[in-house]
This record gives sequence, C-alpha cells and structure tokens, in this order.
Amino acid sequence: MNHCISQRSICKYCLIFISLIMLLFISSICRKTVLLKMSSPIALMKELALARSTKSTQKLSCGSNVAVGTITPVQNSHALLIAAYLDFRSSRCVRILGIIHREKSEQFYCFICLFNGSYSIEAEIQVHTDHFNFPYGTTDLICNLKDQRIPEYVSVYQGSDYEVFPPLLSYLKVQNREEQLSGDLATTFEYEFLVCISTLFGDYNNVLQFIQGIEMYRLLGAQKVVVYKTDCSPLLEKVLSYYQKLDVIEIIPWPITSYLNVSSGWHFPEHPGELHYYGQTATLNDCIYRNMYRSKYITLNDIDEVIIPVAYENWHDMMDSFRKQNSEASVFTFENHIFPTDVIFANQSFAPKGWDSVPGVNILQYNYRERRQPDVFDPAKLIINPRDLVKISVHSPLEFSGAQYWVPSNVAMLCHFRKSILPKLEKEHLIEDRLLWKHKLSLTERVDKALDKIGVLENRKHPETEQVNI
Repeated sequence: MNHCISQRSICKYCLIFISLIMLLFISSICRKTVLLKMSSPIALMKELALARSTKSTQKLSCGSNVAVGTITPVQNSHALLIAAYLDFRSSRCVRILGIIHREKSEQFYCFICLFNGSYSIEAEIQVHTDHFNFPYGTTDLICNLKDQRIPEYVSVYQGSDYEVFPPLLSYLKVQNREEQLSGDLATTFEYEFLVCISTLFGDYNNVLQFIQGIEMYRLLGAQKVVVYKTDCSPLLEKVLSYYQKLDVIEIIPWPITSYLNVSSGWHFPEHPGELHYYGQTATLNDCIYRNMYRSKYITLNDIDEVIIPVAYENWHDMMDSFRKQNSEASVFTFENHIFPTDVIFANQSFAPKGWDSVPGVNILQYNYRERRQPDVFDPAKLIINPRDLVKISVHSPLEFSGAQYWVPSNVAMLCHFRKSILPKLEKEHLIEDRLLWKHKLSLTERVDKALDKIGVLENRKHPETEQVNI
C-alpha cells in the first residue's frame, strides 16, 4: 500500500514538471512575437507616443504645473492669460480672459484637462471692441467643450507648440465650476455690494482720498472692495494692510508692467504704449467673473469716484427701488459730475485737525461741480448684475442680457473728485452742490478712526496741492 502511494506522488510531480516546461515554451513564443512586432519603426513610434500621452495625461489630471500668478504668458506668442471660468450661460465653454496683440495673426488651441483624460480644441478668439486703438486688447479665448465632461484645468498653446513643449505648458484652474454645475439661480450671496477698483499704479500715494473712498463705499453699503494693484507707495501699503486685516479689501496682484509697455492714458497714439491704461478693461472683466457668484451687485468705478444716491440714503434702498421699477434691468448707469479739486472756496473748506498732514486730496473740501457740457463724452460708471454680463468696457457694457437703465442725476450721480478738464475754468461753470456733506459727520468719524489705527497722522505734512481760489 505504501508502494502505491509512492508511485502516485511520482506521477503528480512529473505532471507538474511537464506543465511548467510547456508554460515556459509558450511564454518564449509570445515574447518573440512581441519583439518582432516592435522591431517595426512605425510600431515603435506608436508605442512611444502612447506612453508619452498616457504619462502626460496622468500628470495633468493631478493639476501639476498650475499657474500661480495673475498673468500667465502663452509660449512663443503675443498673448497673456489671466484666468479661466466655466461658462454655461449661452453655451458649454471655458472662457479664458486674456490680452493679445490684435494685429498678429496667431492660432491658439485649448488643451482641456479632465479628471480621466484630455483633449485639444481650437480656441475661438474674441477681441473686445473697446481696445482704444492700442496694439494689445482685452480678449476672450473661448474653449467650446466637446462633451458633457467638466474640465478641471485648461492651458493654451500657439499653433503646433504642444508637440514640442507639452511639459512646459502652464495650466489655469477652471473657476466657477460648482456654481455653474449647481443648475440653480443664485438667490443668496456672500455680499450684496462689491466694488471693483482698477488699477493702482505709478507709486500711488493719494492716501487721504483713498481712505475717504473706502469709507464712503462702506457707508453706502459695500462689504468688499477688490483692488488690482500694480504698485503704490509704502504709506499706502500700510493702508491696504489695515483694510485687509478688517477683511474689507481684497488685493489682486497686477504685474502688467513686467510683460507690456503700458499706457498711462486712454487714447492711442496720444498716450503711447502697447496696452490701454495699465490693462484696465482686462481687470474689470476679470473682477466681474471672479466675483460673479459672490456678490449680488458689483460697482465699477475708480477710487476718485463715488456713486452717491440723491433720493436715497444708501445703495441698498436705491437698488431695491430700481429693481421694483425696472425688473429687467441688469446694468445701471450713473451720470458723471466733476468736482474739480484745483478749485476751492475759502468759506466752504472743511479740514479736520491733522488731516493736512496726510498725503492726498480731501474730498470734503470740494462742494462745487462743473456744469455739464452737452457735446462732451460722459464717462459714466456702473452698478451691474454680474451674472448678466459677458463683456464690459470702462464706461459701458459691451455684451450683456437684460436691459440698461440710465439713472437720472436727481436720483443718484457719480461724484468725480479730480482736476478740472476745462482749459479755463470760469465761475459760471460751477454749481454749488453739497451732496457729499449729508454724509460728512459719519465719514469724518470713520476716516479719523482709520487714520488713528493706521498711524498715518504721524507722517510729515505733504506739499500743498495747487489750487485756484475763486
């Protein structure tokens, strides 16, 4: 019996050995077949391309090489990218805000990066019409999506550059994804009013007027002020830091001078440069898309301007009334009125103790405005519903849905505190207007508090502003 068990064991091991020999033989044949196939140059190139594509896709799906700055150049081109936003309002696309050279013929492609794949598609180039004749202009690069998948990142390359530089492409994170995918119209917002300011440049040091402007916005109802900053003085940096700590100001770095020769004026070629006024229209459009779902309304004006209600106490009451009367309106335009800061009446001046030691204009000193010139362009400013805006210029919308409402000056007006634009200012050109003074006490208290907290009053007295006494 033990003899039979021994024979069965020997037979089992023999079968296992024979099976292993057959497996090795079959494996050797398969390996030779693969090597023969790969010996073909065409097959080898296909395998390498597949491996490179798979590696690239896997790398990009993780969100590596994502741009961290506000401005991203497109390699080997005359284009700068700012930010990418998912936009399903009229079509399924990723809208990339940028700046391109209008006269250079370049073809751009969007590289769409998905969670589980990627693809390229030619970009539709939409140069904004209000470029003021400068060589470079604000531009939308439209990436129309091929299917229902939602991209996480997107990059732009010129011509066939992707074949040469795939590892070097910089990717923009696609913003506004959650809001677009929710499918519901937003009814609640982080802010009711947000102000977009563009841009601080030229070592900006108008400290007193800046503080007065911020405090007026807060008095009227703004909860957040977004500032695009190229540069400013060290003293104003202290002011910005103070308001950032209060969560009142959000600073967006805007290093446009590192990329282009910008103009400090608005008209080409009278004001030389490659781009209009430090890229003002680009920052305004980006501010709208960046805060489209954060704020119910966005106010667009410069720091030396304030939209002041005449018939209402604040922006909330004013806009609530406007919406009831004009339910279809999405753009509210306010007439510009200049309060010249190079003209002052001695008996109308108002300068609290210590303010004369702060650099800048004291807007409470100027209670006379210029008479409007009927044949002169009105640089109006706006309060908008950002979800209805597609493209905007400095003084008017370029593309939007809904209606535009021109606000009468006896209801509200844009008070613009700046030097006179008239070549020779005469007394009959001025109208006494104390609209700002209805907020004088509250504004003075707020500014005093800010100056004290910042420590600005400790600075030396600044040179007097040149004025004309009438």
